[in-house]
Amino acid sequence: MKFINKEEKIRNILKLFIVLILSLVMGLSDGQAQLKCKVTNDPAKVELIYDDLHNFIRAMEMLGKESNPETIFQREYLDKASPGLKEYVSANKYEAKHFVEEIRKKMAQYSGLRDLPKALVAQENAIRKAFKGLTKVIPNTVFMPVYYFVGIRGGGLHAEPSEYGLLIAIAELDEDLPGVKLVLVHETVHVQQALAVGLEEYQSIYGPKMSLLAVSLREGVAQFLTFLSTGERTKEEAYEYFDKNEREVWERFMAEMNEHLPGDWMWTKPKKSEQPRDLGYIIGDRIVEAFYNEAEDKEKAIIDILSITDYQEFFKKSGYAEKFSDK
Repeated sequence: MKFINKEEKIRNILKLFIVLILSLVMGLSDGQAQLKCKVTNDPAKVELIYDDLHNFIRAMEMLGKESNPETIFQREYLDKASPGLKEYVSANKYEAKHFVEEIRKKMAQYSGLRDLPKALVAQENAIRKAFKGLTKVIPNTVFMPVYYFVGIRGGGLHAEPSEYGLLIAIAELDEDLPGVKLVLVHETVHVQQALAVGLEEYQSIYGPKMSLLAVSLREGVAQFLTFLSTGERTKEEAYEYFDKNEREVWERFMAEMNEHLPGDWMWTKPKKSEQPRDLGYIIGDRIVEAFYNEAEDKEKAIIDILSITDYQEFFKKSGYAEKFSDK
């Protein structure tokens, strides 16, 4: 399964953070009134919502029974959409015709989603266990509902927070489905980062303050805390490549880390054919790991990690670059 974090998710994330920060300022119970979803601190109470998947499967079964497939998908899927699917469709300006066009191109792939709800239900215990692990790392973690639905034009899986909850758009059923729990933890960590530093600061690195180092550390925090919570990682291919080529990769990264845009280190296919995607995530993870390992007070270290605003200073304090000084 392809886990994709695209730049366009930022728009929806920022809407979410406005109301979540109100939750911090006003207290959770008052803040909930500002949200368009119900949040909780209890992993056992996180809503995992499958309605859209069942509606999609029903629409697929009806293809061929009516002359207009767009009518079927409008009536059976989009008109019955959950708040999460409605947000996804609205944000991307999708219509029934877009779903039909994509399904016609990949009929076998989308027809294979019949067992997706059952496969996701089988992951529920693992998901809640992963969420519980996160609460041991980040006290008072804020959890949102999870909306599963079928998406298009986004690879195997696309995840993003919204003011309605975590949106999980899936377009393919494959052997990596258990990795969904790691994606959910990763995205939940981003929510906690925004709560820690505030909306204006969080969004600043996606504007004039953007740098390769900043976005690598932003994603590296989520990678590291996901691993600390679960003992598992996504992007294993990138980790393996990095571990085998750490010095060479680091030297290239160091030369580019102050560049305004992340280049081919994040969210895109690298120019070097042998280089896997998203090496910036892994370097960010390693820098955060170095900072955490050096800290005597681990609880304070977690707070500092979630609260990064000066990325250069955090990088220096991590001591990560010193490991290469005697080589």
